[in-house]
Amino acid sequence: MLDSSMAEGLVDVKGAGVCAIDAHSVYIHIPFCVRKCAYCDFLSFPNCVSRIDEYVEALCQEISLAPKLWGNEIKPLLRTIYFGGGTPSLLSGKQVAEILLALKSGFDLSEDCEITLEANPGTIDAQKLCAFYDAGINRISLGIQSLDDSVLRTLGRIHDADTARKAIDIVQEVGFRNVSCDMMLGIPGQTLENVKATVGELLERGIPHVSLYSLILEEGTPMYARYGGDIEKYVTQEADREMYHEVIRSLTAKGYTHYEISNMARAGYESRHNMMYWRAEQYYGFGVGAHYYLGQERGRHAETLEEYLAALGETNVRREDVYFPEETLTREDCMKEFMILGFRMGSGVDARMFQERFGMTVESAFAKELEQEQAKGLVVAEEGAYRLTEKGFDLANQVFMDYV
Repeated sequence: MLDSSMAEGLVDVKGAGVCAIDAHSVYIHIPFCVRKCAYCDFLSFPNCVSRIDEYVEALCQEISLAPKLWGNEIKPLLRTIYFGGGTPSLLSGKQVAEILLALKSGFDLSEDCEITLEANPGTIDAQKLCAFYDAGINRISLGIQSLDDSVLRTLGRIHDADTARKAIDIVQEVGFRNVSCDMMLGIPGQTLENVKATVGELLERGIPHVSLYSLILEEGTPMYARYGGDIEKYVTQEADREMYHEVIRSLTAKGYTHYEISNMARAGYESRHNMMYWRAEQYYGFGVGAHYYLGQERGRHAETLEEYLAALGETNVRREDVYFPEETLTREDCMKEFMILGFRMGSGVDARMFQERFGMTVESAFAKELEQEQAKGLVVAEEGAYRLTEKGFDLANQVFMDYV
């Protein structure tokens, strides 16, 4: 049972009291990297690999304590685990195994638990990948970004195109079948031909999942300073959309499904962990800077190594030492978030799931918004769902703003 201090602020979305913690996914943040990429504003620490051992020890301590700190009477069941960063592939196979062992001690893992690890092509080799595979990793997400050297130099990546190609080969030779590759679009100097060549090679190599992201200049990054914070002076929105649609067309023609705004996959290779986010489900977060969503509480962890290590080094660790609440979602918040995240998916907002979760129809909750979006040709009603049209995918932010 949740005691009163743990229950405080947790609201049932149907208004019936405290909302139970019902999370079946874990995000683990590995904040280390060799060098920050020129566009990156994620929480990561370059040149700190000497501290990985003590970080892993603290991380395992947090994982082992989490069920108790959150008041779980029985072992929570996990269906997805995701190692993100930073650069999780800087971990050794032994360190990954230690983290997974800590998870297995405090949680139950489903037989088909999807366990993803993000990998930078410049930090892996066959020996390390074999160790990851043996430890239990069954999905690899490779940060390819491009297979054009000039584009990679612009982005400040630590790998070149040949290193990326070799990384794909090694991943597949080791035995990983569930492999995703990231592509970045709208980069100064990038051409449509660059994009066609990269997606063509990924298809030739049989990559079953591709994530595609347009460059956003984040304040405080080298690329923001380099381009004056105005990407459209260098890459027009039209050029960026042309690249995006080229990738969509190329992959669709080969049987891939555009299952989320930024993701395409062959059947059965969709990211189950990310689908959890887009269905607005709860999840545990572990590690420096990691966010979590439990009950109706959203929060984060300390954002410095020193604070995090100190908190987990205490004799009697309390929940408030590690987890910092940022907001408690109301029923209305949850309904709006369900719409925004649902519209990201190709299948759209599931009307039946909305009614099961909130006890009312989506039409009664958002009749005006849905009517306006359909009139503009941004949303279509189809087979028990509301989904974005092709035009809607390009103008998705207009739809999202209706629920902010």
